[in-house]
Amino acid sequence: MSKRKIAREIYTDVLVVGGGGAASRAALSAKEAGADVRMAVKSKWLKSGSTATAFSELLSIAAAIGHGDERDHPEIHYADTMESGVGFIDPDLVWGLAHEAPERIYDLIALGLEFDKQPNGKLVQGMSDFATYPRTCRVNGVTARHILNILAKRIQELELPVDEDMMIFEVLTDGNNQVTGALGWHRETNEMVLYRTPAVIFACGGSHGIYKYGAGTPDMTGDGYAMAYKLGLPLINMEFVQIGPAALFPSITLLSGPVWKTNPVLTNGKGEPVFDGILPEGVTVEEVYKEKVFPFSVSNVSFYLDTSIQRESENNPTPRGAVWYRKGPGTDELIEAKMPKTKRVLKSKGIELDRDRFEIGLISQCNNGGVQIRNMNGETEVAGLYVAGETAGGLRGPDRPGGNSLAEGQVFGHRAGAASAQYALRQAEKPNPYPQAAAKLDGYQDWLRKSADGTRSIQEAADSVRALMHRNCLVIRSEKRLSEAWDVLCSLETKLFNGEFEIDDSRFVQAVELHHMLVSAKLIVLSALERKESRSCHYREDFPEKNDKDWTKSIRVQQKDGQMTTEFYVWPTRASRQG
Repeated sequence: MSKRKIAREIYTDVLVVGGGGAASRAALSAKEAGADVRMAVKSKWLKSGSTATAFSELLSIAAAIGHGDERDHPEIHYADTMESGVGFIDPDLVWGLAHEAPERIYDLIALGLEFDKQPNGKLVQGMSDFATYPRTCRVNGVTARHILNILAKRIQELELPVDEDMMIFEVLTDGNNQVTGALGWHRETNEMVLYRTPAVIFACGGSHGIYKYGAGTPDMTGDGYAMAYKLGLPLINMEFVQIGPAALFPSITLLSGPVWKTNPVLTNGKGEPVFDGILPEGVTVEEVYKEKVFPFSVSNVSFYLDTSIQRESENNPTPRGAVWYRKGPGTDELIEAKMPKTKRVLKSKGIELDRDRFEIGLISQCNNGGVQIRNMNGETEVAGLYVAGETAGGLRGPDRPGGNSLAEGQVFGHRAGAASAQYALRQAEKPNPYPQAAAKLDGYQDWLRKSADGTRSIQEAADSVRALMHRNCLVIRSEKRLSEAWDVLCSLETKLFNGEFEIDDSRFVQAVELHHMLVSAKLIVLSALERKESRSCHYREDFPEKNDKDWTKSIRVQQKDGQMTTEFYVWPTRASRQG
C-alpha cells in the first residue's frame, strides 16, 4: 500500500466524522458559518448509529425552557447535572450545556421539528432522573430520530456532501501538531481516500459495538476514541459505561424504566425466578422494579435486577444465553399505561406481550467517558481537531441525567461546527498532508506484508472481543474478570501486529476496525481495573462499597511512550478558572 493506492483526493474546509445528531448539527453549523463541509459516515447515513436507531419510552432532550414548570431555568439544570456528577465532570462545560440547550431547542423548532405540545401551545416537558423540575422535550417516543431527520432535511437542502460507507481511520498532523488531513477507506469499493482538510470533527458516537449486545448498530467500534488515543489525546471516565436490560431477539429493544413498573416475571433457563434467594430481607421484587431506570446503578435496590440477569445468564441461561421475560398476571392496564410504545415495537418484531415469553439480557447503551475536550468549542490539544457528542468526554461521569445526551449533541455539535469553520477559514494556505499520508501508508504496507502468511480470522477475533467484554466487563466486574480481559486484549493486539491475522486489501478496514475495538476495550478495562470501588454504573464485586474519600476523582487514560497509562484527574471549579 503506497501513495498510488490513494484512489481519490478530496479537499474540504471541515470534515465531520460521523452521521448522528451531533455530527449532523456540527456539519450544518459549520456550513452556516461559511465553510465547505463534508460528512464521512461509516455506514449508511440515517440508518446507522445511536441517533438513528434510539428508542425508549422516555427518550427526550433536556432544556430548561420552563414550559413544564416556570420555576425551571438553566442555573437549576446546571445544579442538577453537577449534583449527579460533581468531581467527575467539567463545571464550565456543564454550565454551557445548561445555558445553551434552550437555544438549540428553538433552532430545531425553527427547522420545523414539531415537539409534543400541551393544549396551551407550550412544549410538553417530562421529569427525568436527577431533575428538580420537568425539562425533557420529546417527539412521540423517537425524539432522537426526529431530531436527526430534521437536521438531515436541511443538510440535503444545502447540498452538503455525505460520503457513506466511508471509515475514517487516521487523522494526519504536521510537526506543529496541526491537522492536515485524514485517511478514509470506502467499505464498498475498497478504495483509499485522502481528505485534505485543516479541520476535523470527531462526532462518531461511542463503542457499543465492542460488546456482544449493544444499542445502536454494530459498526460503533470506538473509532473516535481509538484515533484520539493514537494521537496522544487523553480520554476520561472510560470505566463508566451505561448498561441495562433489553429484549435481545430478533433485534435489540431497550427496556426502559416504565417497563419495569408493570411487574413482569423473570425466570432463568430452568424456569426458576431470577430473584430466588437473591434479595436481602425486607427488599421485595416490587421495590426493585419501582427503583429501576434503564442504566444499571449500584445506588439503589434496582442493582439486584441487572446483576441477577447477568448471573443467571451465566449460570442457568436460556437457550441463547439470556433470561426469560413474561408479563405479570393481571397487568394489562399497567402495560397500556406504562409501556405502550415498547409493546408496539415488540409486536412489530413478532413478540406479543399477551402470549409470548421472550429472552432478555444486558446491552451496552452509552459511554459516559470520552475524549477530554478543552472548552465549549470541543477543541483538543491537536489544532484543528474538535470532538462532540458521545465521542467527547467531560460532561458525563458515573451518571448521566436523562435527556442530557441529546442536548449535548446539539449544543456541542453546534459549537464544534461553528468553531471548526472559523478555524479553517483563518488558514492562509491549504494543508499539505502528503508527507504524513505517505508515512502512514508505508507503515500500513509493512503491516500487510507481515500479514501475508497470517491465518487467523479477523471476524472471529472481533466476535471474541465482544464475547469477552460481555463476560468480563458488563455489570459484574472484579480483579479476576478484568485482568483476564486485559491479558486477552493485549495478546490479541500483539498477534494482530505480528502478522498472525489474514489481512489483505479486502480485509484492511476490518483489521483497522479490530484494532480500534481492542484500543477502546482496553481503555474501558484499564480504567475499570484502576477504580477500586463501586459507584453508579461501575460495580466492582471485590470492592462493593462507594468510597467518596479516596475516589471522588476521574481517571484519565493516555498513550505515553507507546504505553497505555492512567492518572488521576481532579476537575477545577468554575470559581478557580474565573479567578
